[in-house]
Amino acid sequence: MNEMPKDLIRTGSVAKRFLFGFSMAICLLFATATAHYLIQERTERIERETREMLNIQLGKAAIDRDLQDVISDLTFLARHNETTDLFQTDNPGARASLAKQFRVFSKQKGKYDQIRILNDAGREIVRVNYNHGNPVVANESALQNKSDRYYFGKTWELKAGNVYISPFDLNVEHGEIEVPEVPMVRFGTLMLDKNGNKNGVLLLNYLGSSLIDDFKEATANIADHVMLINSDGFWLSAPGRKNEWGFMYGLDNTLAKRFPDAWRRFNAEDKGQFYNSHGLFTFTTIYPVSNSTGNHREAGLSQPVDKTYYWKAVSRVAPPRLLATLSDFLRQNLLLYMVMLLLLATTFIVIAQTRFSHRQTVREFESERRFRELLERRVQERTHELKKTQEEKNLVVQHLIQAEKMTAIGTMASGIGHEINNPLYAILGLAEAIRDDDDPDQAQEHAGKILGYTRNIAEIVKNLTGYARPFVGEEYKPANVNKCIRKAVSTAERTLLGDRIEIKTDLADLPRISAYSEEIHQVFFNIIRNAIQSMDEVGELDISSRFDGTNIIIRVEDNGEGITPENLGKIFDPFFTTRDPDEGEGMGLYIVHQIVQKYKGSISINSVVGKGSTCVIEFPVSLQDQENDK
Repeated sequence: MNEMPKDLIRTGSVAKRFLFGFSMAICLLFATATAHYLIQERTERIERETREMLNIQLGKAAIDRDLQDVISDLTFLARHNETTDLFQTDNPGARASLAKQFRVFSKQKGKYDQIRILNDAGREIVRVNYNHGNPVVANESALQNKSDRYYFGKTWELKAGNVYISPFDLNVEHGEIEVPEVPMVRFGTLMLDKNGNKNGVLLLNYLGSSLIDDFKEATANIADHVMLINSDGFWLSAPGRKNEWGFMYGLDNTLAKRFPDAWRRFNAEDKGQFYNSHGLFTFTTIYPVSNSTGNHREAGLSQPVDKTYYWKAVSRVAPPRLLATLSDFLRQNLLLYMVMLLLLATTFIVIAQTRFSHRQTVREFESERRFRELLERRVQERTHELKKTQEEKNLVVQHLIQAEKMTAIGTMASGIGHEINNPLYAILGLAEAIRDDDDPDQAQEHAGKILGYTRNIAEIVKNLTGYARPFVGEEYKPANVNKCIRKAVSTAERTLLGDRIEIKTDLADLPRISAYSEEIHQVFFNIIRNAIQSMDEVGELDISSRFDGTNIIIRVEDNGEGITPENLGKIFDPFFTTRDPDEGEGMGLYIVHQIVQKYKGSISINSVVGKGSTCVIEFPVSLQDQENDK
């Protein structure tokens, strides 16, 4: 039997070795590519979900701020004019003076189609029409009886201090929808005499286009797929606008019919995020009436949330956009993996050839070494990819910190802005009254009120501190923890308290720590805000600090409603909250936990239901910090 040629034996052996090694390398390369894709897909999914949720919450916050602004204006106008002689039939001068003030107020605000006062019989006694930016006072002969209109009856049935908010619809003139369309919401509240008896009602016809514009501006990053829906499933705002206000035109095109499964989920929960066959849905709920609750707490009043009337802020990412991740991955990485595959094929051919011959031992060793180096580089690349993923996660957390900070800034701006703006508008009205009034006594009285409002504004400005000032530089600076606590207390007293809660502080001398003061301030403001929200009527908040030689220890104790044991373990989870939808999005304590961990500190909360909660925060102080503080 003839022997096989040596070249044929060599070729068969090399081929077997190559196929075995190359098959293993392909499996390894496929596993690496799969892991790479899964990491990239997961990172993009987390970013997408977080981006959608943050933008929806920003849209809700914009609407809540607008509603709070209108309610604040309504309350201010009612309280500053209800005990005057306005409702006496023999005092037309008082109504004329007030009408002038309303005209100035209407022009400055630019968002009220009408400002009206009706007496107890439902007859208009003062009315100012916005008139497309040129407000005019209605003549006595033009005033009408509105006793048969639903908004007068609904407002008259209110308890003192509460607010009526009408459905959001389009303005109708003489039985026809006004062209161009004018979205409208009516706000009403009672006006009382000195004895607390009903005198009449104050009504504001709010131009809802400004609310929709603010919602679109807040959600500009997702403008092509964000919507505002009423409780019947009709679009109040939608991309392209063709589906908006269908109920005003007798149409039945609703989101509820287009996406019935999603609509059921929307109505079962106040907020959430889920995937189905129609894409990724993110939603939250706005209860307009709930925005009036809390504006009268200083008077001991409250208004229940009407959960039968609401709006839904919704975003929908369509399935084609969700499936783009795989095509994007292939477009970005296909060439890389093809080059790697070619490199592996070449490497294993060399290995197979060098291992065949004993005379090529040195080359075989070098080839194996190169292969190991290739694998080590892949490990290093994978390690770098994992590190990059962690950095992206940290970036998402930083965005969450900034979003929560901007939400808090919105809360403070709403409270402080109206403390300044409303007296300014009153000053403008009184100044115009002085200019037009020839009575010296009346002018002196107006001047006295102007002085009072001016001193109030000066006091507000004097006590106002900067919460949102960005830090400059990349290095930490020595931070005064007690100063951060005092700033947080001052901010809370200006924007959250009223007269119902007392804050006591007992702050010992503390060394400084290396940190960003703005973030330490944010920690204490969020903790104080949570404590205040847990005390519905009256309460006491005690804040103390001390230094035990190694750590700065801060205790924040409240006598609020406390936290149940089943919720205590979840309070630092993102988006977890036991509050109503309008009282927070569940990110405050999560952000606090992230910041404290950033500075190697710790935070714990102990709570007893019905008695209150105690939050303990510790920051370590390094020896270098102690030396620098001397």
